Amino acid sequence: MKRYVVGCDFGTLSMRAVLVDATDGRVLAEDVYAYRNGVITDCLPDSSVRLEGSDWALQDPDDYLNALKQCVPAVLERGGVQPEEVAGLGVDFTICTLVPVDAKGDALCVNPAYRGRPHAWVKLWKNHTAQKEADDITDYVKANGLDLLDYSGHRVSSEAFFPKVWEIYRKDRVSYDGAYTFLDGGDFIVSKLCGKIARSGVMAAARAFHDNETMQYPDRAFFRGLEPGLENIVSEKHLVNVLRVGSPAGTIVPEMAELLGLSTDTVVCVAHADAAVALPGCGIVAPNVMAFIMGTSACYIMMAKEKRNIPGISASYYEGVLPGYYCYEAGQSAVGDIFEWFCKHYLPAAYMEEAMRRGISPMALMDEKANELSVGQSGLVALDWMNGNRCILQDASLSGLIVGLTLHTKPEEIYRALLEAVSFGAKVIMDRFREYGIDVKEAIACGGLADKSAVLMQMYADVLSIPIQVAAYQHTSALASAVFAAVAAGVYDSYETAVGKMIPKPARRYVPNPDHAAAYDKLFRIYKELHDYFGGAGSGLMKELKVDQ
Repeated sequence: MKRYVVGCDFGTLSMRAVLVDATDGRVLAEDVYAYRNGVITDCLPDSSVRLEGSDWALQDPDDYLNALKQCVPAVLERGGVQPEEVAGLGVDFTICTLVPVDAKGDALCVNPAYRGRPHAWVKLWKNHTAQKEADDITDYVKANGLDLLDYSGHRVSSEAFFPKVWEIYRKDRVSYDGAYTFLDGGDFIVSKLCGKIARSGVMAAARAFHDNETMQYPDRAFFRGLEPGLENIVSEKHLVNVLRVGSPAGTIVPEMAELLGLSTDTVVCVAHADAAVALPGCGIVAPNVMAFIMGTSACYIMMAKEKRNIPGISASYYEGVLPGYYCYEAGQSAVGDIFEWFCKHYLPAAYMEEAMRRGISPMALMDEKANELSVGQSGLVALDWMNGNRCILQDASLSGLIVGLTLHTKPEEIYRALLEAVSFGAKVIMDRFREYGIDVKEAIACGGLADKSAVLMQMYADVLSIPIQVAAYQHTSALASAVFAAVAAGVYDSYETAVGKMIPKPARRYVPNPDHAAAYDKLFRIYKELHDYFGGAGSGLMKELKVDQ
């Protein structure tokens, strides 16, 4: 029996592949590939073409393919596994990462004719240049009395699929007309592996208005109402071949099998979302248990049996995690990015020297120093909108704020205020879930921050007043993609069985400290006042400051 599976987790800055023994979940080997061009924000690679404005976040699709070429053969070699022993391969990806492709399925920007056109490149999930298109879609839906956004937070995000497509149409018709179709990043990878377009129902429902109960997109009339030239987005070459969560997309074509060191009968699972797939990666197969996916950004995802209309969250949609359940998704556009930004730009030389002398990261040093402060000691409160607000305000044009600075403020006090800000941002989201009848009974955290920052995890437990466990294996999304590959390839007939066999029990548990409750309640009240004002009546002030950036 084929007993091995490969999971590939495409993140914001790198891809990680794991080789897993499906019989017991042992990770035999793992490998990581850091994208050569990373996140492109200023200038196109190997070019003098500059990106105008501050909201760009592009990527090079060759980074994704090179990651596969390096990591998959590497884990097979290290694990001592032969190609014919691998039953399946699973992929998860950041969403929505938009890839314009040509008729052969190649990314448009690898063609020299489009290499100098920014809108032909991959738009990463956190590319926010399509805010106007997002707002225009929101206004159109509301003006026409449509219910399209009732289960998508009542507002379209600039991170979504169709705002990004519409922006290309408006700003670069050459690239729009040159594209055969547009794929989410995970669908791009799966389609390259299988030699045919295979769209993920998870990604389509999460960011592209696809109804997974009826398996339909909005009709032509909707897109014609937005822009007559978009009518053909519903056509035989565009929104087709959407597959349900966990479906086999096909087997690997010979060219890709040779490059990756796999056999042509290896089954490829339809792509999953990097955040949503983490639920089974944390061992979650039941409703009302939330997964916190903690990294550069944060996603808060859970399943429920009932369907609820919750304003301000990213989305609620059918079969976004596992078959038969509704998925509820919310998140923050920047979490780890905020801490990295502060440590990179604002730490005094003495702090950096101390971190180097002790052989620890600047963030680890600041965690230590922040943990020595008591709740509220700094006199600071911050808003965590350095990359906009994904939920509950859903406005990418908002920016961060720190209140209470004095001439005596120390770096660790600012850093602690930033830790508290992201915790309070999570509480705003959690309170909205509970307000609309979706109870969060427990939580399991995963990702780099959950694994590295005990200070932040304890703060989350204190602020949210719930116990938080931490997944035993840090790279939960990669492991979960291997689980989906095992089910798609027929190694297991259910996700419950596969998760029970392949996912280890949580490693650590953080319990709320009742002594901190009152102090955090006071700080949260101030945070919420700032949140509501600068996210409402005062939002114009932030946007006015940002206009000329």
